[in-house]
Amino acid sequence: MNIYEKRVKDIQKILKVEKLDAMVVTRPFELGFLTGFHLEGYMLLISRLDARAYLPKMLLEHFRSKVDFVKAFAPDSIMDEVISTINSCKLRKTAFEPETETYPRGVFWRKKGLIERKGLTAALRKIKEGAEIEAVRKSCAIASRAFKIMKPRIKPGRTEISICLEIEDIMQSFGAKGPSFNIIIGSGPNSALPHHETSARTVKNNEPVLVDFGCLCDFYCSDITRAFFIGRPPAEYLKIYSIVKKAQEKAVARVRSGVRAKDIDKTARDCISDAGYGQYFIHGTGHGIGLEIHEAPSLNSKSEDILKEGMTVTVEPGIYLPGKFGVRIEDSVLVKKTGCEILT
Repeated sequence: MNIYEKRVKDIQKILKVEKLDAMVVTRPFELGFLTGFHLEGYMLLISRLDARAYLPKMLLEHFRSKVDFVKAFAPDSIMDEVISTINSCKLRKTAFEPETETYPRGVFWRKKGLIERKGLTAALRKIKEGAEIEAVRKSCAIASRAFKIMKPRIKPGRTEISICLEIEDIMQSFGAKGPSFNIIIGSGPNSALPHHETSARTVKNNEPVLVDFGCLCDFYCSDITRAFFIGRPPAEYLKIYSIVKKAQEKAVARVRSGVRAKDIDKTARDCISDAGYGQYFIHGTGHGIGLEIHEAPSLNSKSEDILKEGMTVTVEPGIYLPGKFGVRIEDSVLVKKTGCEILT
């Protein structure tokens, strides 16, 4: 049994626990996760007894050649055929995940009597295993290697966008499919904007730079942030950097299986608050990474997640002084039984 067949069976076990007859899956992230077939345009209907794929005719043979544990069909109308199967097989309690659906499809499923049920596939995606972990490792290694090459090239006179494009090129030269999100290059006061949109601003001497980037490799994401100063850093920058670094190190040291995600956030937040900068830490401490750049679990003060071995998460506290500069230090880590493996 390959990993994808196992995941389908795991979903079938979840259906039994949740007292559901079946579920429909339509979003490419979940479809690829469950079957290994990452092309768009098809749907899955997974019942307690079997799994069926409904595809356009042009994908049918390709799918069958790669996925032999799912029955495959190419009807004229995919959604109508899914409903027809649900009715003919008397799958009265069939669910869909509203967080993964488009609005029109969600309306369609509800009108046809399907049940909304959140988090069915997310429960499986939280914990990585086997090739998933290796893909995240590889993605993180590419990003880390690219930054070592790129950092000396970030000099006064370069634009933020030119730095962005070059780091993308370097990661792709190492085997990445592309960036895992819109890369953030924030120079000067732009570094104080956590989600700054990389611009044509020119990097100047004696100012900070924040680089938040990652890549896609074998469909899995990496995420890393580095902050540094071009020229001679003032005392205030060195102070802020040391506080963030200490907060990040303390938070990383707490990561292990069985720890509450909110406690990781509290560790970083308390460190920054105790130094007098709590109001300038304006986002959560981290998030899961995998097929998507932001996925479960969440590492913030409201999270109810418990870290488990095999989860891959970021740890990224930051301090942002409006109009001056920001410092964020982010690493992607793999949760282990007694600690974590830093991947970036």
